[in-house]
Formats: sequence, C-alpha cells, structure tokens
Amino acid sequence: MQALKNCYDAKIPLFVISKSANKKLRNVHLGLIENFDNQQKKTYIRFISLKELDVNDSILIKETQAEYNIQFNNAVGYSQTNTSAERKKRILSADKAPQKVLRSVYDYNRNPDVVAEALYRAKGICEKCRKFAPFIKKSNDEPYLEVHHIKPLSQGGEDSLENVKAICPNCHRKIHFG
Repeated sequence: MQALKNCYDAKIPLFVISKSANKKLRNVHLGLIENFDNQQKKTYIRFISLKELDVNDSILIKETQAEYNIQFNNAVGYSQTNTSAERKKRILSADKAPQKVLRSVYDYNRNPDVVAEALYRAKGICEKCRKFAPFIKKSNDEPYLEVHHIKPLSQGGEDSLENVKAICPNCHRKIHFG
C-alpha cells in the first residue's frame, strides 16, 4: 500500500500486470492513481496509454539517442575549446539538477540463440584482437564478451551468426567510437 501511496503522492505511473488468455504470457498496463483512500486502503487506478502520460516536468524529446549523442559530443567538443575559467564560470551559474527528458527509443528484439552461439564459438577469446576476455562475469562465471553486429541492425543487418562477432568491450568501443 505504501508503494501505491508513493505513486499517488508523486503523481507517477505504475505498471499493473494481469494474466492473459495465454497462461505463459501476462498483460502489462500503465496506470495513474486517481485517488488513494488511506482509511479504507483502496486505490483507484485509471489505465492510460503511453500517449496520455503526463510527464510533469519532463520534456518530450523527439530525437534518437544517436542524434542526442552526436549533439552532446559536439557540445563537449565546443566546451573543450574554451578555457577552464570560462567553463567554471558557466558551471557556477548552471542548474545542478539535470533536465529530465523522455526519449522514445526504437530497439530490436535479438535472437538469444545467435548471441549464445557466437559466445560459444569465441570460447572466451575476442574475435577481433584475439585476446582473452578481460574479466569473468559475476552472474555466471563466464568470460565477458559482447556480441557485435558487423552490419548494424539499424542499417538492415541480419541478426545471424554470419553478421556477428563476440568481442571484448575495448574492441567494441573502438569499433563504435575509435
């Protein structure tokens, strides 16, 4: 009940999960608490679509994460052309609380068999630099490698064994940012 009251007080949405006709699946609904009766311990929830969601002090940004990253990195680059004194002056007058934004992101449901098979194929060795994985994962004690799509999914690349390599995080960052 306290969690529901917290959602009501903060005017934030909650997820309500219900059974679906297919017993293996569940339905997920987004709801706003319209009223909270503390004495009767009852909550009145209005179910909404994501479009109806009032993001309060958030600003809806209609740009991709990649576009944001490019703009942010350009802004950092510009800041680096200024003196330290100029940056510190702006920092002193800037709001310390970051602006809250809501970004809509498209993603891809990847085939877990492709990932598992690529990791199996690599046997803990980066398929780019040929060095052993840099560390062991806590979750399952396996070597940590990341599965990279050679031709990105966003550019029409396939989610297939022929289009992936299991690589270390350093090589992965180098491919994307180096």
